Amino acid sequence: MSILSELQSKKLGLLELISLGFNLYIKKNRLFLGLFLIYLPFSIILTVLSNYLLFHGYILYLLSLISIFYIFVYSIYSATLCILTESCVLQENIQPKTVIKWILSHILPLIGLEIRFFITSYLLSFLLFVPGIIYFINNDFSFHAFILRGQRGKAAFLYSRTLVKGNWWKAFFFALLTYLISGGLQTIFYKIFNITVANSSILITVISSALIQLIFLGFGICKVLFFLNLEFQKQ
Repeated sequence: MSILSELQSKKLGLLELISLGFNLYIKKNRLFLGLFLIYLPFSIILTVLSNYLLFHGYILYLLSLISIFYIFVYSIYSATLCILTESCVLQENIQPKTVIKWILSHILPLIGLEIRFFITSYLLSFLLFVPGIIYFINNDFSFHAFILRGQRGKAAFLYSRTLVKGNWWKAFFFALLTYLISGGLQTIFYKIFNITVANSSILITVISSALIQLIFLGFGICKVLFFLNLEFQKQ
């Protein structure tokens, strides 16, 4: 049975979605690793500059750098991953260059959506923790709604909330599992490389961060499959 058939046939559990996602990751490894290698130099530059700014106490510059990176670079990378993943599921032949060109032509509304989502999420989480978490989970698929379905502004958030309705705990545990695994592996890799690699904190951070993001890419694929599975079950 194809991935598309499995997504259409029933509401899949988290383990099933993760298994499907990483199987697709392995099957299309050249495509996804090619995308990752384009993104990796930008990530390394961010890591090195962040360590430098943090060491010298330039916190404001550090926050500005991280914000710019995630608003522009990471958004383009994530959006490309979404489109390529769906094209693999639908067995469409789409070139990464064409995808990136389309994303750049829609970059301003995408940035606006991302800024609104993250500012609201973090402000609510900081002021009222539980409402912040609820808002984050309810609207976490707004990015996918914009990229894959052309939903903008309020429509993207409404689309996400419609998909999450009745599946809130599943979406919550998917997000929790993703961040726990990535955070746990970050700690493990850092300790391992701290023993085996030359005494360079920046080098250790760069290597461990790259490996985590390589694994996190797999969860990004899983999240697109989660989005598609919820869509099919709502139809």
